[in-house]
Amino acid sequence: LSHVLPEYRKRIYEAIDGLEKGCSKLIDEEFLYQNADNTLSWRNIYGIIYEYDEGGKPAILIGGTQIIDERKKLESDLRKAKDKAEEANRLKTAFLANMSHEIRTPLNAIVGFSSILADTEDIAEKKEFCNLINHNNALLLKIVDDILDISKIEAGYIDLHPTWFCLPDLIMESATEYRMKAVGRLDIRIHKPGQGYMVELDTKRVKQILNNFLSNALKHTQEGYIDITYGITGIEIKVTDTGCGIPQDKLPVIFERFEKVDSFTQGVGLGLPICKSIAECMGGSIGLTSEVGVGTTVWVTLPCSTAPTPKLYKEKLIDNFYS
Repeated sequence: LSHVLPEYRKRIYEAIDGLEKGCSKLIDEEFLYQNADNTLSWRNIYGIIYEYDEGGKPAILIGGTQIIDERKKLESDLRKAKDKAEEANRLKTAFLANMSHEIRTPLNAIVGFSSILADTEDIAEKKEFCNLINHNNALLLKIVDDILDISKIEAGYIDLHPTWFCLPDLIMESATEYRMKAVGRLDIRIHKPGQGYMVELDTKRVKQILNNFLSNALKHTQEGYIDITYGITGIEIKVTDTGCGIPQDKLPVIFERFEKVDSFTQGVGLGLPICKSIAECMGGSIGLTSEVGVGTTVWVTLPCSTAPTPKLYKEKLIDNFYS
């Protein structure tokens, strides 16, 4: 018994004491045992009273000790499978509950405004209805894209195609797109290092992460600014906003699926989980800091090869010249 780990030893003593006092007729306990080489193994001690003495006290106990490492491993695997199945069922339920609402909302707007568009004579009204239809088309397309992305991620099919590209150009492109959406409301600023450089990453996926960051910032920032900061050390991209911020109780779950800061905000809560999965698939990391009423900073770090822009362009020109 001295080799039984202390947290299990007490139960075995109590079981033996129960046999001696006549409270029970058998013993069946599992415990971790420290072997001679200091490794641990699971054991099962079992036994039953075979014979009593003249005073009615237990005299002979028949039983044994069995090594049950394989059984405990199987139990652990079964528990994990059960937890995974329950989690999958929970995600499916959450998915259906969210999708039924989120898909219907833009779809109702598209159907509704399309039906009255043909009967509208006023040009200004027609233009406004067309803008609303296009806006909801974009929302619906974004939802479908997110669903397809999360399905691929779940199945383990994230295709990465690293190529050399100019990171400042990509960031400028995304900033310009979102400046057009934020016109008159707030400013989107870029803080860039002095030296432009090329990186070897999947262009589409990097832009997807940055666009998700900017989209979230734009949703929750009514005035002030959105700052994009990036650097060559580890290729870190940060997006800081002066929006409503995220409550502290939401921070631990903000990268989980279908989690939203505000349930009334458009979107299904898949953007940040998708960014997290993409970043991890690329060997990087993602995180955020936030304060309610002050704003949020979300960042991603992606390891990759880098090269100063002029140097790489020069090498490419030389390669093309000799090829």
